[in-house]
Amino acid sequence: MFISTDKKVPTYNVGQTIQRRHVSTGHVFRYTPSSGEGYLYAHLDEYQGAIYSLKFDRNAKENTSSIPMNFTSTPAGSDRVTNNVEIVGHFQFNIDLDHTPQLSVISGATDARTVVSLRNDVDDKGYPHLYLVLGRTHVSSNDATRIILIQLTKTGGRTSQEWSAFRTFPLDTMVAIRGNADVTIYEGGE
Repeated sequence: MFISTDKKVPTYNVGQTIQRRHVSTGHVFRYTPSSGEGYLYAHLDEYQGAIYSLKFDRNAKENTSSIPMNFTSTPAGSDRVTNNVEIVGHFQFNIDLDHTPQLSVISGATDARTVVSLRNDVDDKGYPHLYLVLGRTHVSSNDATRIILIQLTKTGGRTSQEWSAFRTFPLDTMVAIRGNADVTIYEGGE
């Protein structure tokens, strides 16, 4: 799982059924009854009134690397957040950095797999923070020209009340494309 936050993450038992709104950051779940869908979701967090997850196809396997199909956002006030889900386990990101970063505008990387860094955004040791590009925001209609990212690297000295792992940027923001990420889904608790 990403290490961008100091939030306390409750551990749920595999097979436990809870409402979607109560799934915590880092857990993998599927909706029940699945109605034939069977998709797996990795819960990221809530941001600006929407609940974000990565969505995986039906063939995503536990204890192997999987590539997200895309990201999902569900309004926190939606009836969907009262649906029951089954906890499958938890997840972590795996980052494969390229040897030479490539400069690009952020709109060129919108596949929920691309890892980027931003100019002058470094940690306490001078290393660039890494972000996973999720895609265009679904926060509001006037925000459709922005891309949402989630920070994958740790930010020191801030508490979860002061900071969010999510950030949005205009489509023409310059970034360094650093590599790709996939996700390992683990059956069981953290």
